[in-house]
Amino acid sequence: MPENRQCLAAVRFARDRKLIDPVYIAPRNPDQSSTFHRATTMHDAVNLASELLAADEVDMVIQGTCNRKQFLSYYAGSKGLGPQAVYATAFFDPRRGKTFFAIDPLVAAVPTLENKLIQIAAVTPMLKTVFRGTIRAAALAPIETVNPKIPATITAAVLARMSQRRQFDRRLKVEGPLDIDCALSPVAARRKGIDDRFAGSYQLFILPDTNSAYFFATFLKYVGGVPTIGVLLHDNNHLALNSGPLTVAEQAAEIALGVLAHDIRQTVI
Repeated sequence: MPENRQCLAAVRFARDRKLIDPVYIAPRNPDQSSTFHRATTMHDAVNLASELLAADEVDMVIQGTCNRKQFLSYYAGSKGLGPQAVYATAFFDPRRGKTFFAIDPLVAAVPTLENKLIQIAAVTPMLKTVFRGTIRAAALAPIETVNPKIPATITAAVLARMSQRRQFDRRLKVEGPLDIDCALSPVAARRKGIDDRFAGSYQLFILPDTNSAYFFATFLKYVGGVPTIGVLLHDNNHLALNSGPLTVAEQAAEIALGVLAHDIRQTVI
């Protein structure tokens, strides 16, 4: 992990509050009070991190300031990220005072229905801890009606039907297909003739593919001013990835999200 004062500040913030006991992998030791392993290249650092995960010496990998694309490429090569890996993104809307999540199929760029089911199962325990009561999820697609020429609408409709048949956790209710404006705005839903009393209040957005997930998060973060953090859920080994420029507080929150995901996973196991 290349040294970066902001990232180090977030790690120390989390350490001081006993969220983590950091193990640094870097060209030189940034903190004499913590465990340190020397690595002069990002490739070596990722390989070493994977070895520490395999040996159960660490529970989570924090990207630091490595290039995200290269970091994932190296990690996938050494650890093997399968299509079941899912990037859980958390958003906080300061205007409404609400938190909501999105499932980004970061590894399976165009996920199958089977991938979706695995990803929903992976993120549900964390959502059940964060939210009380029923968790409302919107399965997004380009349009709000089923069209056989648009596979995303079929997948969304299947997920909604499975939810009606109680094939998911009893607290998770999925609606779909919904386009983004109908899911986010009750006004837009009414204008399009969609009778959806949960429009504008969904707590989970299930994105159809990686491209749409990228634009969804980017729009909310940079245009909507909605703080965004995330964690890559993969088996019992979670990755805290820098989801764009983050403040120290946001980076610390991202680490906390990874810790929460890990603790929940340990409880479920």
